[in-house]
Amino acid sequence: MRDTASRSPQRRRTWLAALVIPTTVALGLSLAPAAIAQSGSSLSDSIRPSDPPQRTPVSTEYPDVQGLPAGVDVQRIEWITNRRVALFIESAAMPGELIQVQMLLARDWHLDKNRTFPEVWALDGLRAREDDNGWTIETNIEQFYADKNVNVILPVGGESSFYADWQQPNNGKNYQWETFLMKELVPILDNGFRSSKERAVFGLSMGGTAAMNLAQRYPNMFKFVGSFSGYLDTTSPGMPEAILAAQTDAGGYNGRAMWGAPGHQDWIDHDPKLGVEALKGTKVYVSAGSGRDDFGEANSVATGPANSAGISLEILSRMTSQTFVDRARQAGIEPTVHFRPSGVHAWPYWQFEMTQAWPHIANALSLSEEDKGADCVAVGAIAEATRSGVIGSCVNNEYSVEDGVRQDFRNGVAYWSPDTGAHALVGAINARYHHLGGPASWLGFPTTGERVTPDGAGRYVHFENGSIYWTARTGAQEIPGPIFEEWGSLGWERSDLGYPVAPPTDANGGQAQQFQNGWIIQDKAGQTHSVKGAIAAKYGEMGTANSALGFPTSDERLIRGGAFQEFENGNIYWSAATGAHFIKKGAIFNHWGTKGWEQGEFGWPVADQTTIPAGGETVRFQNGTISEVNGRIQEVRN
Repeated sequence: MRDTASRSPQRRRTWLAALVIPTTVALGLSLAPAAIAQSGSSLSDSIRPSDPPQRTPVSTEYPDVQGLPAGVDVQRIEWITNRRVALFIESAAMPGELIQVQMLLARDWHLDKNRTFPEVWALDGLRAREDDNGWTIETNIEQFYADKNVNVILPVGGESSFYADWQQPNNGKNYQWETFLMKELVPILDNGFRSSKERAVFGLSMGGTAAMNLAQRYPNMFKFVGSFSGYLDTTSPGMPEAILAAQTDAGGYNGRAMWGAPGHQDWIDHDPKLGVEALKGTKVYVSAGSGRDDFGEANSVATGPANSAGISLEILSRMTSQTFVDRARQAGIEPTVHFRPSGVHAWPYWQFEMTQAWPHIANALSLSEEDKGADCVAVGAIAEATRSGVIGSCVNNEYSVEDGVRQDFRNGVAYWSPDTGAHALVGAINARYHHLGGPASWLGFPTTGERVTPDGAGRYVHFENGSIYWTARTGAQEIPGPIFEEWGSLGWERSDLGYPVAPPTDANGGQAQQFQNGWIIQDKAGQTHSVKGAIAAKYGEMGTANSALGFPTSDERLIRGGAFQEFENGNIYWSAATGAHFIKKGAIFNHWGTKGWEQGEFGWPVADQTTIPAGGETVRFQNGTISEVNGRIQEVRN
């Protein structure tokens, strides 16, 4: 049990009382949902971050990670880029929906697959979203850390949570973030994601408060803790009320479900200024602006003028951070303090502090000079292929992969082989290629860079043994050579099939790939056929080549009034009046043929062939039914 005596709020500062009323208003209901502190940026405590860039994640099952608590598992992983991944975690502490945690992989993650890496945790603000962490939406954190040999850990979600274990569920959430992060995520990273177990943590606003709390409550976990505009005094008069008002405004939470009513021991135990003793031996970094708008001044990082909310919030952060720093110094701890003479509560300032904190993080983690940043150059064919700058600057030198080389850049990867030359890959296609195994996969090396499709809606890259196509609607999908050739014979993306919407899958010893408006099937002998429209929908519903029909043996054929397609074990017929239905080869099919097929007296099938309780099968047609019962054909006319 923790000793809480040192966290008693006996020595309270009364200066906060005069500030609380206007600040509570700024934090709370008077703040319009669309208010922003800076043009083009957002207030962590007043508005959600702007929309992140569109991504097309690729999902896969992740192998079991050993040594996890009961009820904890990594259910799937999505590769957002070749070095940014999203883990979807089943949590015992917060069961129900999967918890997302994103990782920016260390610079040499792919180069040295046996190496472990330190971690830098980046915590979000009060209006944390469920799709992405604010640091990746609002800052250049992905590019900034691309040349550094640390894994950046980005929890996603936790709006208004302070990343704490709440006393009670509220607003549809049962927040147990502290337990999830410290007792579930840490083992996942240690046992499954090559952690060296050396960690730093920082956060903005709410995340700054939470970073200090986590470092204090788990003193041996982090070597560095940083607060950027955090609230580091939570129990002085008025501060609990201000926080509660902010939580109501940010998502409609009743914050009393978090640490109880003001004055409860949980408020005391989560007051950073009262827990400074636990930070001895930890590098502590504290920053905040003054609340003065410096937009338009020389050297300002502001992207637009501040509003009153951004000013008030930063004043509150500055004053509570000063209280924390005073307490720390009294305890014999000397934080690195960046109290700027200007600046408000907005993302441009937090991005600036992220870069300023890096040298202190690197030193706390005992990183070598080599691991602190890139010392590389692109040469030869790769230099030529990356000259446009689309994938940014290099982060390491060339290294061998298969029978060629690879070089990593801030925004992508370049590959070279003697047979294919050098090509640069970027974005979702690059992420999908990496997920498949890169040059070691069946695709081989790229033979082109990324190109625009003739219709302008998509992008593609050709490889030695196939291609990857991408659109915003369909995502990035790989296409094997034989299926690609069949698709090309129809007109590629301008054909009736459209773009691929899923990767190829095994089907009865062959392959099946789904497109926007149909399928392409490759049989065991390598022969391919397309299946389109309503016939394709029926075939897909049945399980394509894994169904009773087997592989297609023809393409779709137009006939008077409709169309049909032949398969190994039957046909699918379609007309506008009756829809698509299948008939298996056999006695019913042959008897129907004697009557003139769909053009004869029975007309088109109006239902699929089905079994009947009497021990046989039946098909309903427009003008009657044909059944086979105990080996005998029976007709019923309408």
